[in-house]
Amino acid sequence: MLDKVPHIHIPISISLSLPQNIKYTNRGGHVFMDLESKKPEIKKIINTFKSNLPLYAKHCLKIINKQGKLIEFEFNEAQKMLDEQINKQIKERGHVRILILKSRQTGISTYCQARGFWKTVTAQNQNAVVVSHLNESTKAIFGMVRNFYDNLPHPVVTPELKESTSNSMAFTHGSRWRIATARTGEVGRGWTTNYLHGSEVAFYPNADIIPGLLQTVPEAESEILLESTANGAGGWFYDACMRSLRGEGEWEICFIPWYMMSEYRRKVDPYFELEREEEDIKRMFNLDDEQVMFRRLKMQELGGEDLFRQEYPSTPQEAFLTTGRLFVEPKFIDQAAVECYTPVSRFDVRDTEFVPHAKGLLKIFENPKDSLRYCIGVDVAEGLEHGDYSCIQVLDHMGCQVATWSGHVDPFDLAYIVSKIGLHYNKAWTLIERNNHGLTTIRKIQELNYPNLYVQQTVDDAYTDKLTRRAGFLTTSKTKPLIIDNLAHLLRQGESGIVDKELIDELRTYVVDARGISNAQHGCFDDRIMAYAIALFGLNSMPRKHRQNFKRVKKQFF
Repeated sequence: MLDKVPHIHIPISISLSLPQNIKYTNRGGHVFMDLESKKPEIKKIINTFKSNLPLYAKHCLKIINKQGKLIEFEFNEAQKMLDEQINKQIKERGHVRILILKSRQTGISTYCQARGFWKTVTAQNQNAVVVSHLNESTKAIFGMVRNFYDNLPHPVVTPELKESTSNSMAFTHGSRWRIATARTGEVGRGWTTNYLHGSEVAFYPNADIIPGLLQTVPEAESEILLESTANGAGGWFYDACMRSLRGEGEWEICFIPWYMMSEYRRKVDPYFELEREEEDIKRMFNLDDEQVMFRRLKMQELGGEDLFRQEYPSTPQEAFLTTGRLFVEPKFIDQAAVECYTPVSRFDVRDTEFVPHAKGLLKIFENPKDSLRYCIGVDVAEGLEHGDYSCIQVLDHMGCQVATWSGHVDPFDLAYIVSKIGLHYNKAWTLIERNNHGLTTIRKIQELNYPNLYVQQTVDDAYTDKLTRRAGFLTTSKTKPLIIDNLAHLLRQGESGIVDKELIDELRTYVVDARGISNAQHGCFDDRIMAYAIALFGLNSMPRKHRQNFKRVKKQFF
């Protein structure tokens, strides 16, 4: 008997329900359709297979495992997660647009081949296209799909081939499956595609073909799955994933971390003990000891933590981190991540009020207390929709995050938001970066008569020691290393006070180049980092009447 699945209520048996003595003919159509009206029990089986890919895969498809044996295709954990995400999109949108960022050897490519094959053999007039990055991969994928067809278990589930070549299969019921290599912009030209699978798209020799391929897929009732392991920071796939992680555009990202795979475990010995870093990793990703042991042994095999993170990432940011080095050791970022939690409330900031909103840009982690003083750091961007973000970080007297705001807004309008948040947090001591567009924000907030604005003193003349006072914090080649080094110091001490996961995500892509200069990795952002580092500096510059007992922030800057 076939296994029952949650939404299938009848057991099905191919061997018992499908008679072997019937001559199955197509008469120009698919046998699925031909037999439905004649055999009710067959109709149930066929309809079940048409609507349930996991069940179809298990009982109709054969794959070759790592030991070279032909076995039933039963979904692993990663394949189940992707299948669920696809079904959710179909239900909500009517079509599928998913970017799949994966660790090594997760079986995602096999799933994508099975899905495309399933769609073409169980439905009429469907066109499935696979585009691979190398000729060798193209041949291997075609071999896998041809193996699906050659090992279908019964005539009822075996459509008649109309045409078969070295890179395509056309069926008599009007559907076609084909594969091509991503070499030129001509790939896909003139095609109409219902199902598009891009395999290892981060490694396409000519990524310019991707926009053209996407245009071959109609909007309605179509599916596009673009999967790849990471290939450094940069390129179409990287940029698309970063936009998706920021919630921009229609693409959803499906990230497959290494620990999702049940096979990535190793037996622990009786004397196994967790190191401090491993305790944090275990708690953060909910690992068991056997998974920790796999990580430990694999790091030894690969020669270090950096290579492990690239080959077996735990987060999307880790997957792409192949250039530069993190400004602070990853283990300290992981330790800080453990302390993060969901904001207690979110708001849209209007002219005169905070409006509750589930996706509001203002995230409140702790409401203001009457007896406390607060400090705000502000990083100002131009306000363009696809440019850098403006960011506001609110810290309490201990240097802990209590609120954050991040979004695209005109520097002029940002002043109103800063003022509103600052007044809410007891007229917080506020430092606005005055580089570039920050001057606009500073001038406007001065017009609003905000009471506690940071004023920086600088020496303009080395001979006379003349001091000039200017509102705002100026980030220079001298001041930036000081505030960033202080943040790194607090992270290493476990005293950063970070509670916002989005700030942690930025820290995972904040690198130091060969010249010793720290910046966000290409295609990433550091707005939250800069605002937070400025706010930490602000705690030390706060006027004495506003100061309290600062235990977290120990380093003096100037």
